[in-house]
Amino acid sequence: MFSKFQHRWTDRNANELEPGRKNPTASIRSIFSVKMCGNPNTRLLSRLVIDFLILIGIYGAALVVLPQQLSTTQRGFHCSDSSLKYPYRQPWLTKVHLTIAVVALPAAFVLVVEMLRAAVVPSSTELTQRFVFVGVRIPRFISECYKAIGVYLFGLGLTLVAIRLTKHSTGRLRPYFFDICQPTWGVEGGESCSDLTAENSTLYLEDFSCTEFAASQDLLALVRHSFPSGFVSTTCYAMGFLIFYAQARLFAPWLRLVRASLQLACGSLALVVCWERISTYQNHLTDVAAGAALGGWMAFFATVFVAHLFVEVRVKRRPMPRNEQIYGYAGYYTRATYGY
Repeated sequence: MFSKFQHRWTDRNANELEPGRKNPTASIRSIFSVKMCGNPNTRLLSRLVIDFLILIGIYGAALVVLPQQLSTTQRGFHCSDSSLKYPYRQPWLTKVHLTIAVVALPAAFVLVVEMLRAAVVPSSTELTQRFVFVGVRIPRFISECYKAIGVYLFGLGLTLVAIRLTKHSTGRLRPYFFDICQPTWGVEGGESCSDLTAENSTLYLEDFSCTEFAASQDLLALVRHSFPSGFVSTTCYAMGFLIFYAQARLFAPWLRLVRASLQLACGSLALVVCWERISTYQNHLTDVAAGAALGGWMAFFATVFVAHLFVEVRVKRRPMPRNEQIYGYAGYYTRATYGY
């Protein structure tokens, strides 16, 4: 709208300054703007391209660029620090379980909810956008699934970026640090925490080396990335997003028990992940608490400020009754706009 007004203003001023002469540059810009912005297919395609580029940029930074470019803070320790003397235990939650809980489960949840809404809610009362691409009408539930999953992936990418930045900048040692590292220092590594004295018990050591050959390099690198818990952050984000999403989309009175049951299941799953990270000594309690707070905040940000799940939008409906000559009426309805 602003671009069209600017083009008209430029053409009018050019004609006033030089009567009888047209401004070819402004005319070309106006024609190009009308053809590119006025075509629904072009607008939809450009929106898809921009969305994919944003997601690729965020996930590329979180998974490729930041791990290679950021250096982990070399944090020291005290030999008397009992919070670092827990034994190493193999976690029973792996990255496969995390992928299922963070990627597959939310996608299936959104797909099922939108398909049920498309089948149950009459089309005359559903106040959502319709899209047509190259003459083909896109089903409503597909467009809603795309927008919901797109916002979810956007928030998940931001969560991964925040986790990566915080882990590398803090460099907090995990509870099983002594069991994995077996640190030594001094001349040719002649001193260790096994020779505990009153002097080295209170000494803060930063220049040390690990001597435990049974630990892999990946595990030694992982031992410095305790804060915040990545498993807890991503899981709490996913479950928090589904809780807010169910609250906004399953608003029918007869779905209250179903909605409450799904929300309880999501919250319980997040608590199970928190308990697993603490019981297997993978993270400190404060790491888990910070991860839960980060994931919950990002879920709130994505659903409220990005997806606008709870915004009341004034929508005008135009029903076509058979016996009544009513053109339409307006009302306020809670509808997810997803920033569009």
